[in-house]
Amino acid sequence: MAAKKKIILIPDRLSTPTEVESDVFGELFEVLAPCATHTSQISDDVWGKAEAVLAWHDLQFTKEVLSKLKRCRVIVRVGVGYDNVDLKAAGMYRIPVYNVPDYGTNEVADHAIGLLLSLTRGIFAYSENFRLNPNGWRWEAAGKLNRINGLTLGIVGLGRIGIATALRAKSFGMNIIFFDPYIPDGVDKALGVHRVDSLYSLAEITDIISFHTPLTEETRGMANAIFFDHLKTGAILINTSRGAIIQLDSLYDALRSNKVRAAGMDVMEIEPPDPDHPLIRAWRNREDWVCYRLLITPHVAFFCEEAYKEMRYKAALTAKRVLDGESPRNCVNEEWLN
Repeated sequence: MAAKKKIILIPDRLSTPTEVESDVFGELFEVLAPCATHTSQISDDVWGKAEAVLAWHDLQFTKEVLSKLKRCRVIVRVGVGYDNVDLKAAGMYRIPVYNVPDYGTNEVADHAIGLLLSLTRGIFAYSENFRLNPNGWRWEAAGKLNRINGLTLGIVGLGRIGIATALRAKSFGMNIIFFDPYIPDGVDKALGVHRVDSLYSLAEITDIISFHTPLTEETRGMANAIFFDHLKTGAILINTSRGAIIQLDSLYDALRSNKVRAAGMDVMEIEPPDPDHPLIRAWRNREDWVCYRLLITPHVAFFCEEAYKEMRYKAALTAKRVLDGESPRNCVNEEWLN
């Protein structure tokens, strides 16, 4: 009689078949991928049988949901951020939580620089202006442009992606400053960048700000009305980290008042954004004051074929290692497990 296969649950985003994950776990495991949009769509029986959970970011893993994981030995966030998992509750239930912090480092940094270049060089404005107007073949169609070489880029969060973005920007001759109180002394010297001691100090002197922080209670809503009051007039904002870091209402006010020159947003406070929000409505209606000053991409900075497969493979491999009795790196709730 064949042994009963152990259950690996991928509750959201993916649907069966899951070739990448099945290849990692092998024949002794069954990978279930119901592609749920809400945790209630998965039965308590399935939650209870799961030996491991590979969690994307569509579902919220609350204490109530985690309590259903009767056999679960590990949760792996298929991605970098883990703000949708109650880490403390997972620790209480003795479930270690891991993430995949490195899979899309290059892609997100490339995307941040792509948004930066599109806005500073007027690329989107030139293209759209000519597409919509046969007489738009004009060098002044994008408005005032400044030389990138010599501009100051402020990095908020000098982790893996922040560093990768800073190094790319340095190749354009930009001056790099950063704010990150958790980076030890000396990293700035090694990278040839400059540290500031507060977010507001960074906001006051930078031409472009790029956010690269996780979403925590400390960073949630950090770009609020007070932040924009401190911001250098005419600055450009780039966000490829977490949408809730920038308050959309405050960004609307800052763009409308010309405090902010332009913004490139891969992530939004609510995803997808509310189409009736005044900023989104004005952008969709191509109102003159905003149509070339706001770029929005749908939370895709991480994505390319290679990174997508790498992320799934590393997440599955991390879970498999835990099930095999190993202790892989990148546990994000260790303080609550102990």
